[in-house]
Amino acid sequence: MLKFRLFWLLVFILMVVNRPMPLAQASPIFAADVIVSGTDFAGGEMWQIEVTNEGLMLAAAAAHGSYTSPILTAPLPFNAAVPQWVASLPPDTHINIRLRTANAAGLWNDWFDIVPNDDWMRPEDLDIVGNMIAVPDADGTHIQFQYQVGFSRLTAQAAPRLREIRFTFIDATAGPTSEQLAILARAEAEETPHSPENGYPKPPVVSRANWCTDPACNYTNGLEYHPVTHLIVHHTVSANSSANWAAVVRAIWHFHTFTRGWGDIGYNYLVDMNGVLYEGHNGGDDVIGTHASGANKGSMALAFIGTFTLPGENPPGITPPPAMLDAAVELFAWKADQKQIDVYDSSQLPNMGWGLPHLMGHRDAYGTTACPGEQAHDLIPWIRNTVAAQLGFTPPHTYIDNLSSAFTKSNSTWTDGPSSCGFNVHAWYARSTTGPATHWGRWQLAVPQAGEYEIEVYAPYCRTGFADTRGAQYQVHHANGMTTVVVNQEANLGLWVSLGYFQLTPGGNQSVYLDNRTTTDSNLGLWYDAIRLRPRPAAPPTVTPQHPSANTWLTDPTVTFQWYVAPAGQVQSTLLEVATNPSFNSLVFSQTLGIQTSYTYTFTQDYRDLFWRVTLNTVANGSITSAATHFGLDTTPPVSAVTGIYRLNEEDPDYLIFWGGTDITSGIAGYTIEYQAEGATDWTRWFTGTTATSATFLPPDPDVIYWFRAQATDVAGNSESPHTEGDISTAQVVLLDKRMMLPIIQR
Repeated sequence: MLKFRLFWLLVFILMVVNRPMPLAQASPIFAADVIVSGTDFAGGEMWQIEVTNEGLMLAAAAAHGSYTSPILTAPLPFNAAVPQWVASLPPDTHINIRLRTANAAGLWNDWFDIVPNDDWMRPEDLDIVGNMIAVPDADGTHIQFQYQVGFSRLTAQAAPRLREIRFTFIDATAGPTSEQLAILARAEAEETPHSPENGYPKPPVVSRANWCTDPACNYTNGLEYHPVTHLIVHHTVSANSSANWAAVVRAIWHFHTFTRGWGDIGYNYLVDMNGVLYEGHNGGDDVIGTHASGANKGSMALAFIGTFTLPGENPPGITPPPAMLDAAVELFAWKADQKQIDVYDSSQLPNMGWGLPHLMGHRDAYGTTACPGEQAHDLIPWIRNTVAAQLGFTPPHTYIDNLSSAFTKSNSTWTDGPSSCGFNVHAWYARSTTGPATHWGRWQLAVPQAGEYEIEVYAPYCRTGFADTRGAQYQVHHANGMTTVVVNQEANLGLWVSLGYFQLTPGGNQSVYLDNRTTTDSNLGLWYDAIRLRPRPAAPPTVTPQHPSANTWLTDPTVTFQWYVAPAGQVQSTLLEVATNPSFNSLVFSQTLGIQTSYTYTFTQDYRDLFWRVTLNTVANGSITSAATHFGLDTTPPVSAVTGIYRLNEEDPDYLIFWGGTDITSGIAGYTIEYQAEGATDWTRWFTGTTATSATFLPPDPDVIYWFRAQATDVAGNSESPHTEGDISTAQVVLLDKRMMLPIIQR
């Protein structure tokens, strides 16, 4: 008896703040399952097939068989259907499934070949998920379906068995169309004008709030984040034609979220055939999706909506159309610029035990899937190059691929890496040996100028069923001879490994040679992929402040700042900053300059504390900043005077002379004190540069009146002008009594 299991999604609203949907009211997406197992298969048309309590199986001694189900009615009208099945497949046995659907008028689609969709399965899943069928948009929804199952095996092998088949039917037609959403996304992008300082612009993207009409799309619990370092291309293995891709996106969301139990759509973004981008997994930038198992953390997934296998494959695929590719390039260029991702490089993700290219197809993560299809995966090098061109990025390395004319190999029987694995979707594969070499390859090294170059080699992560060598012996033939470097490929799969720095010259017969001889192992994998080289990076320039020097005082408001840069050839621009504190958060002035080592600036006031520094923007080393140099600016001379003359009594021959002064910036460094007999024209120097402020004066002639004057010099070196007249004379002496002596002495 046919079993139907129907579940209707209960509508619930999460208490989160979200923007209103401008095109449609919130509408739930409906889904229902039909499950057939065991004797439920009875009633279909069978040839060489038996129905048992454990499902369908190939009849005894039969090599082939087929089963065609009755015409069945789905539990609800649907615009998408996804088959899933549980089967027992002994070695050399196969099961093939086909599905067709019809509308309410009984008009049938062609039979659609169903294949496993590795993108929608995890290694621990027991069932197999097939590709999604999307109903032609002109039909709106379908209601009937029929499926066929083909069985095959080699003679005398165990029989394949189909234990259960499940069809998930989804109605995601409620909501705005892809055309409406594309117009809205462009309008929203135009509302936020792009500023060049914000980096490469993000292309228009249809937000979840606009395409997902189901209230369950809005949630915040369980979101996890990690900075994106890798960009991954997927395909959805769904139909390649639709007039309403938004309904397909909603159907994928529902299937991933509820049927597969992933909690959300797996991809971070999706793109349809018209180049319309859709925001996928909830959470925004750096959210961790569910699309590549251990490679989820640290990656951003873009799914091409459709099937992009080869035309002759089952199901047949197409080439991604230009609009889809252009949108993918724009999205990846934005993210690569935002995260400073070198799309030519590779590195290890947090949960992976090997390295992965920074821009790759899903199959490159584990080698267990055909995703994103051969026709999309073959375009990975083109996407990488076009993203770099969009960003104006020139890689620092020169790459030599294993399919380049600069690579030659022996006439041995070579094996291609499986699933088009390799740096540029190809690598050669041989087996290691401890005997005579049977395979060799050579990469010729051509350089534009003589110098030291770093040479790095790459061995891809590919699923071959064999371990890889720990003793690949690379021979570097360079200007100074030959050097052998042993690389453990097994420990460095998917990563660039440096062989070291070597002297190379233009026109020289220089190369990297590798054969399959090792001293460590035999019959293990040995890879011939890409190599790369780059000149030894020049030492970063140094910048040394020269004037004003540290802890000096300047007395001229026009200051010429001078600094020394070595070497100067890498400098693109210079930033000069002067501030009143060493943290430079209180700037007096800041000036962006070209390639120069001096700048003159006129200050409008004095400063006790100033700090200056220079930041170089370099070609290869980023920003380099000098140490902060402290100095002071004091352009104002001090003020001083002789302020008092005292005597103990009239008979005392000595005078007690007092002087003082002020300087508000650098402070007084010393005084010059002079005296002059009344009526004379010349002054006599008494003290020069003294820091004292009083002294006892014995007059040369007790009967003569003497005048005194002071002249102060500050720490910066400013001296006040000599006083034209005396400040005070002995005629103004004050006789001290006991009441006055104590405060004067204490001064």
